Amino acid sequence: MDKKVTKVSPADPMDTIENMESPSHGKSLISLHYNEEAVDAENVGAAPVETMTYQQRWIRDNIKMRVCTKFVEKPTNVNSDLLPPVRVPGKGLPGIQSEAEPICRCGYPRSTHGQSLSSGTSGMEDWKVDTHTKATRTNAFGTVEFLGFGENERNYVRVDVDTKMKDMMELMMDVWGLEKPNLLISVTGGAKNFTMKQKLKEEFRRGLMKVARSTGAWIITGGTNAGVMKHVGEAVRDYGLVSASTNPIIVIGVATWGCIQNKEDLTDSECRGKWPASYRLGKKQRPKESFLDPNHTHFVLVDNGTQHQFGVEIPFRAWMENSIANMKTNTGKNASVYVPVVLLVLEGGPGTLETAHQAVANNTPIVIVQGSGRAADILAYAYQNSIGEEIGATDQEGKTKKITQTIFDASVEAEIRNQVEENFGKKNLVRHCEMVKETLKNRDLVTVFEFSIGGRGSSKDIDRAILQALLRANKDQIFDQLKLALAWNRIDIAKSEIFTDDRFIQYKEGVNRHRNKDVPSMLFEIMQSALILNRVTFVELLMDNGVNLKDFLTKKRLLKLYNHRDLYDSSSNMMQEINKNIQLYQLLDKIRRKNGNEKYISLVDVGCLIQDLIGDFYTPWYLIDPKVRDLDVEYLLDGVSAKCMGMPGIKKGILSMATGQKQETVENELLTSDEFQVPDFDNPFQELFLWAVLLNRQEMAKILWKGGKDATAAALVASGMLNSLSRQTDDTELAKKLKENSQEFSNLAIAVLNECYDVEEKKAQNLLIRELEHWGAATCVLLAVESNNKKFISQTACQTLLNNVWMGNLSLDNQLLQLLLCVFIPPLILPVIKFKDNSDQDGVENLERKGVLRDKKRKLEKQKTLSSIPVKEEKEDPQVDYESKPSNLSFWKKLYYFYTAPVIIFAHNVLSYVIFLGLYSYILLVKFNKDVSNEEIILIIWVFSIFAEEVRQLLSQYSIYERITIYRTSTNQNASLIINPSASNNTQSFRGKNHSFHPPQKMQSSSTKNFNTKLQSYITDPWNIVDVATIFIFVMGIVLRFLPFDSTLEAARCVMALNLVIFFFRILHIFSVHKQLGPKLVMIGRMLKDLLYFIIILMVFVVSYSIAAYSVMYPNSELSIVLVYNVMRLGYWNLYGELFLEDIEREEPDCSFDDSVYSNGSLPRCPSAVSRYAVPILMGFYVLFCNILLLNLLIAMFSNTYQIVQENTDQYWCFQRYRLIYEYYTRPTLAPPLILISHMALFIRWIFGKCSFCLSSQPSDLIKRFSSDKARELVQWENMIADAFMNRLELEEKKNIENRVINTQESIHELFFKLDELQDLQATSGSSGQAPISKAPVNQVVRMPPQMDKRLLALEEQMQQSTVALNWIMKILQEQEKNTRVAPMLEDKRENEKQKKEKDKALVKNTVEERKRLNYKARLPCYPQSLINRFPVPDHKVSWEIPFPEYDPVIYEAPEVKEHPYWADTIDLIFMKPEERIGKIKFNEYDDLNKVNRKSYVGTYQVQDGLPLNPTGRTGLIGRGLLGRYGPNHCGDPIVTRWKRDDIGNVVMKEGKKVLEFVAIFRKDNKLWSIPGGMCEPGQKVSQCLKAEFTEEALGSLVEDSNMEEKIKSDLKIMMEEGEEIYKGICDDPRNTDNSWLETVVFNYHDDTGKVLHPFLLRAGETVEAASWLEVSSSLMLHSSHLYYVQLVAEKLNAFF
Repeated sequence: MDKKVTKVSPADPMDTIENMESPSHGKSLISLHYNEEAVDAENVGAAPVETMTYQQRWIRDNIKMRVCTKFVEKPTNVNSDLLPPVRVPGKGLPGIQSEAEPICRCGYPRSTHGQSLSSGTSGMEDWKVDTHTKATRTNAFGTVEFLGFGENERNYVRVDVDTKMKDMMELMMDVWGLEKPNLLISVTGGAKNFTMKQKLKEEFRRGLMKVARSTGAWIITGGTNAGVMKHVGEAVRDYGLVSASTNPIIVIGVATWGCIQNKEDLTDSECRGKWPASYRLGKKQRPKESFLDPNHTHFVLVDNGTQHQFGVEIPFRAWMENSIANMKTNTGKNASVYVPVVLLVLEGGPGTLETAHQAVANNTPIVIVQGSGRAADILAYAYQNSIGEEIGATDQEGKTKKITQTIFDASVEAEIRNQVEENFGKKNLVRHCEMVKETLKNRDLVTVFEFSIGGRGSSKDIDRAILQALLRANKDQIFDQLKLALAWNRIDIAKSEIFTDDRFIQYKEGVNRHRNKDVPSMLFEIMQSALILNRVTFVELLMDNGVNLKDFLTKKRLLKLYNHRDLYDSSSNMMQEINKNIQLYQLLDKIRRKNGNEKYISLVDVGCLIQDLIGDFYTPWYLIDPKVRDLDVEYLLDGVSAKCMGMPGIKKGILSMATGQKQETVENELLTSDEFQVPDFDNPFQELFLWAVLLNRQEMAKILWKGGKDATAAALVASGMLNSLSRQTDDTELAKKLKENSQEFSNLAIAVLNECYDVEEKKAQNLLIRELEHWGAATCVLLAVESNNKKFISQTACQTLLNNVWMGNLSLDNQLLQLLLCVFIPPLILPVIKFKDNSDQDGVENLERKGVLRDKKRKLEKQKTLSSIPVKEEKEDPQVDYESKPSNLSFWKKLYYFYTAPVIIFAHNVLSYVIFLGLYSYILLVKFNKDVSNEEIILIIWVFSIFAEEVRQLLSQYSIYERITIYRTSTNQNASLIINPSASNNTQSFRGKNHSFHPPQKMQSSSTKNFNTKLQSYITDPWNIVDVATIFIFVMGIVLRFLPFDSTLEAARCVMALNLVIFFFRILHIFSVHKQLGPKLVMIGRMLKDLLYFIIILMVFVVSYSIAAYSVMYPNSELSIVLVYNVMRLGYWNLYGELFLEDIEREEPDCSFDDSVYSNGSLPRCPSAVSRYAVPILMGFYVLFCNILLLNLLIAMFSNTYQIVQENTDQYWCFQRYRLIYEYYTRPTLAPPLILISHMALFIRWIFGKCSFCLSSQPSDLIKRFSSDKARELVQWENMIADAFMNRLELEEKKNIENRVINTQESIHELFFKLDELQDLQATSGSSGQAPISKAPVNQVVRMPPQMDKRLLALEEQMQQSTVALNWIMKILQEQEKNTRVAPMLEDKRENEKQKKEKDKALVKNTVEERKRLNYKARLPCYPQSLINRFPVPDHKVSWEIPFPEYDPVIYEAPEVKEHPYWADTIDLIFMKPEERIGKIKFNEYDDLNKVNRKSYVGTYQVQDGLPLNPTGRTGLIGRGLLGRYGPNHCGDPIVTRWKRDDIGNVVMKEGKKVLEFVAIFRKDNKLWSIPGGMCEPGQKVSQCLKAEFTEEALGSLVEDSNMEEKIKSDLKIMMEEGEEIYKGICDDPRNTDNSWLETVVFNYHDDTGKVLHPFLLRAGETVEAASWLEVSSSLMLHSSHLYYVQLVAEKLNAFF
């Protein structure tokens, strides 16, 4: 009995692939690119060594193939008729094989081996892969182009079967550039072509591609153009034709190199690869060969040096899939999970059964496509007809847990056997049946996709089946499931499978009950990953299901969000999201470097960026709050501060000084910021909203906007920021997207404002002027103005507010003529002017101001209690009577209201300005001489008053809003004073009417507006520039006026005249108040810009023509200023029709050619003779271009500008009107020149510290601070309206035409599917009187329509109830009348059912015995706890007596066995030569040296070449495996039984026999129930072993209980004395090998009365998972041969089985 041995002996499961030697290679990566150098046509794709790319060099250096090193001729009588012809390059025609050419045992012909190889002398000589092949540089790699299938190129490589998986991962990830998968789908099934129903095939393709596309999965198949691989390839092809996705689906084909047809097209003799290789699919497929599938994207061709041997790639593929599964998904550091793997079973044969069986053994979920045929249908039938029964068991802690056990009825087992025999034949029948059953041992790992039209099998369900299978495999790990759903980006799976009502309610209750901090922290990490990955729907789902943003968002997490570019690996998929936001990080990096931050972005940097984008008026609280401003970012993110390297304690001291806390407290705050403490942010929605807006994540920002407060203000801020970002980018597409997003938020703000205005006008106006504490202390109006949001300002609510501000306390009913009349005739004010009734408004404002004081008083009282230094409490203003409510206005108050109204101030200023222009004109026309008149003095004073007003405007930019900024800062400063009461108060104090604040130095320099900032804001208004120009020119004129020279007086007159023109232009600003004239000013401004660009173009023509014409007319002129003037004069005036023909045609004597004559100015110079003809022609073309072409272009530009402005006339006018109203609202009451009086009063008040610059002490109509209660009520009201608006908007979107069309299309699609189903039913069943249209397949399951199916089920249920009732009636009748006989028909039916049931039970018993006889467990493909696959041994060749020349077992010994523990032999016989093994260990006798009995219970066993042979036959593996001893390894298995009893103590009966229970344990290694047995220790007796193992595994720690110890010992002694031997012999165990096997003695300890075992409390021991009493039944699935032993016990006790 010769054996061939393939030596595979890894140190651990991964050693087989990881510890092989290979050449070293560099790790540096460079860009991958194809070689574009031209090559000879004879060597297409080959590249010279010096031009090889990194990809070529890396593969040449690291990837090997395997070739035969010794030719051993194969006998011609061994399947010679099945061998395909061999195609040898250069040896005759393709596909033609020489009849005389011998073939090697490797499968290749002699000509492919080379002349230098040695040859075997005999065809029967042993040929082994490990000894007769070697690894060499691969000659097949590159890209392959499938001729006739497009020009797409696929990567391929030929690899050695022993290639390290480390190199394979580097090849795929780095060299091929594949991205990490979030899911691995391994497809297995029929390798030959098979047919599926058209609809099932369509659903399979669509669902597979959907799951691959949505999750970023890799699909691995066999790679050939046949069977299931072809179906997958066609699915990829169909997806590629219709998908617009830029990310291709990755489908990797792993095939055997020796079985690829036309593989010679892929090889390159110089080992440089082919780029591309041309591969053609032939029309005829040769035996034992297959074509590659053209629709796969990558090919890994596994080579072991043989040809035409299928299955070479199977272990390699398993190792590769395992390596991929050991990678982690790119969902963040703490939210990542290992890449999940799922097996998709489609059709298939016995090999598919083995693959599915092994997948379940490795805890890999499988999805079975029912209806695809053969193996898949058998597995689906077994799953659907078996029962998952929950068994209560006790774990190691004594707690009860539920374990699901799959139960097969005898009839189901019989049907499975029949189906297996029908599809696969009787060969290996028992093996295949047992594989089907064991595949379903863990039902949570099995999912059956059942295609049903209109039901579960809709187009979306196969992908759901795949994903649900993975979630079911982790059903107890809710957060792992959530991580998987996040990695796949499948919100539908998360909603339907994870966030169900019952599951997550239990989770939240558990968190609240146990206060488990780990659970929410895990949820927070998932939330953070969802934010970074921009998974909007997941963020919304998490917020709806338990994530409290106040607890989630800490300073540390917010910093991580802004710094995730620097915190995550550059190879991560997260970098894709980061790369989309390069602009943001460029802006932040500039600010970061400016602020001196070296590594990370701080919140201060973010605050500075926000302020730059929105405006200096906006002060983010990041720049104010000292807790945020002084954060050590590096310390928070890294745990180590780079700022205090080498200076221990200094940084802590700084933090301590900043916060007023001890060093330990500061350190603990920083380190425990993620724990549940006081929230770091009062409004976390706002912080995340700003983050999303800055990253231009529109959908994310909208979700956060919906959840936050201040909907209008937030939308305006987002619109302004996005608009500013669009102006700072050069990317056209990005700028367009930013503008679109900005406009969307602007529309949201407008919509919410209009909704609020429609509900309640007063509250809507309060929203516009309310001080927004969380938004830089600004108002909605200011935010809109500064972001240039004209559309928002033009809304009715804003205009109504502006009307009220414009009229002041005057009634809106006053007409313009009334106001003008009262301006000229003041006594008419009282009888003519109407005033607003402010009694109610004053009362409300008084209450609000009292509320503000009350809130402030509360804060001060709290400050007094917390601070050791007394704080001065602010009192109410005694001048204001808050209780009084005047019913009418006094005379003086009416006068005050009239003259302080902005409209009247405007009228007075207009009148004053008209008088000023009249005075100025009078002086220039009448009294501008050397003597200074009184009128001139008045004019100078008047202009000085205008200058003083401009200075006031410059210094008081946003004075109304500035006091709010100071208040905001004071609020945070007071908070810091509470922490640090020793803060000094010696800084300058700004004191307003209702507040007092001592700003920090940093605040004074950055937050409040300094002069430079105010100057920049001042000059942004064009009219301010005009004002400055007029004043400057006036000063120039006055200076020239007073110089003591006559010439300067005329110069002064000219300057003053020009100055008057500009002053007249300034009056245009007044027109902006008019609705018709105002937009015209905008048009003029826009047209001036167009004119500027036009002049630039025009000057090209003017200058060129002028120089050309003048040079022809007057050659050789002298260079002077006059020359430049004359040249430009010629071309410029031609534009207006001045052609200068008299100059061109001038002749002597009217001119002169004499230089001396025309140089002194006596006569003009004569033009040249040529110019009389050339210049007019040149002028004609010049005028043609300029007057016709360019001027019409200018007209078109003006028309376009006019049209643009005209379309938005109202918006432009409203926006201009706001600026005018704001200017005159903040302007002093008196007009120039009397305004100097107001300026002096303001200056005096400022000197005495009564106010900040001007109006901060007066209540403002443009900004208002409400009490906390009023503000909260207003915010809630706005949020309620915003939510209602968004809900209505969503409903309208659902009802729009597009969605309705989609729903209609889906309904029609489902209707067509149902019609097709009915046609299929008619085709399979036929009609009466007609033959069936087509005969249904044997295994086809005919399905009824849903309604008919429901009716049949109802009828069946009623019939069953009727049958039960009739049986009960007949039973009663039989008992009453002994002679009553059963109806013959029922009696025959019962007899038939009884016979069938007995036949099925007998078949099951025979199967159990046959499985034991055939050594089934010892021949399972994959060896336990490893990746080693056994050599396949058919059932009929198990015995050693049957010749099996192809038998090539794998050698394996587990790493723990190689370490030689005390329970293992210290001599490794398997690695010795045969002659060295003799005598090392004595077999078939007692081993005195090792104190081990090596005698077998079955008699003498054979020893061959020093190795013992397993008496039961071949196992496919040699060595010891997991067993310690060569030869028999003795163990003991106690079967402890009792009768099963009901609640009252009676023995339960089934089929007339008693039901037996036995003690079982649930193993950790293979998740199977088993008898509590174990191995015998050296020198230990079997009886001692039985007692020890039963106590250790079934009773657990109870033995350690001293109170129970004596009782248990005595009971065990009684039980052991009554034990009976049931079996003694070899145990069919998965750990058995050819040289090492288990032998057991099985004893049954039966408690017939139940008194002994009843008090036993089972508890799982340390080595097992659970223990329980199991009911004896043939449907059990037990470990090893234990079911056979249980059957023997049942037969002995005559119990039910």
